[in-house]
Amino acid sequence: MTVGGEQGEVARTGRVTLSQVARAAGVSTTTASFVLAGRKDGQRPASDQTAARVMQAARDLGYAANAHARAMRRGRTDSVALALGDPRDPWANELAHVVSLHASGRGLSTLVLADDSWPTLLQGHQFDCALVTGAEYHAHGHDQVRELARQGNRLVVHSAELEPAGFDVIRSAATTAVGEAHALLRSRHERVHYLGAVQAATPVRSPSRRDLFLQAVTEAGDDPRGAVVRVAPTLGAAQAAATEWLRRPGRPTAVVTQTGYLAIALQAAALRVGVRVPDDLEIIALGDVPEATSLFGPVSHFAPDDGFTQIADALVVRAVTPPDDLPWRLVDLAWVLQPGLTTR
Repeated sequence: MTVGGEQGEVARTGRVTLSQVARAAGVSTTTASFVLAGRKDGQRPASDQTAARVMQAARDLGYAANAHARAMRRGRTDSVALALGDPRDPWANELAHVVSLHASGRGLSTLVLADDSWPTLLQGHQFDCALVTGAEYHAHGHDQVRELARQGNRLVVHSAELEPAGFDVIRSAATTAVGEAHALLRSRHERVHYLGAVQAATPVRSPSRRDLFLQAVTEAGDDPRGAVVRVAPTLGAAQAAATEWLRRPGRPTAVVTQTGYLAIALQAAALRVGVRVPDDLEIIALGDVPEATSLFGPVSHFAPDDGFTQIADALVVRAVTPPDDLPWRLVDLAWVLQPGLTTR
């Protein structure tokens, strides 16, 4: 049947179906479905000319694919979700970039949730898998993860406390790294400070990086009083506060920072006041410092080796593998020192 004939059928029924598009283009329904879905898994059931004919027929008939219906038929949505929280976090941005690259290579689209609404959104939308990074910073986050899993959602959860039980767990704890960072700097300096961000109270039960640092200070026999400096959790405000700190008498000579972006803020402050890094000030960050955010060269930091890739692999593998074919897993990321230009 021609496009004109199908248009007459559309006028009579008031809707456009995939079968009508296929007949108008002179192809099978399977071929039309593949072309219109924009599949990218390496298969080529249609030539470029055939694909163009299908797309033209769809435009002429006013066809709009029903993504929800297609997902119900296939049991797949060809999409993954990332519940990452604050979009200003360089760690979250780099993770989204790496996941997107890995996911697109398997024909998956990536949706980023840039706030803490993941419990509600994941209940109302289908994804082949979702990564949740803020379960421990969300009221009743653990219970919400378990409920989402009970409802059949495939999840990979970034957690220091949960165990795999109907979902995968990424464990990436800085427990030993904080003490190692303090010990490394303490071997060359009489005193080591900690630069952290002022944060709202959270329901996290495991020790914070600040708590672990103070424990390391005490175990080294040092006085923990005055060892911690806390600044606002934005790059500009942190840089301003760090600049003031470095201008005071008795400025620090060795600092462990809670995050990579605080290390960058401290680097910028040191440059502003004429403090040489690492000659006058050594800095070690806790957590990944994406290369794109390293404004003054690589920052020495403790983080999992190739952690972004390991997280992306865990998410994509879970998304494309039938649940019965892969047991729920714990992926434990070991933190190691990544030397940069901020230590001697």
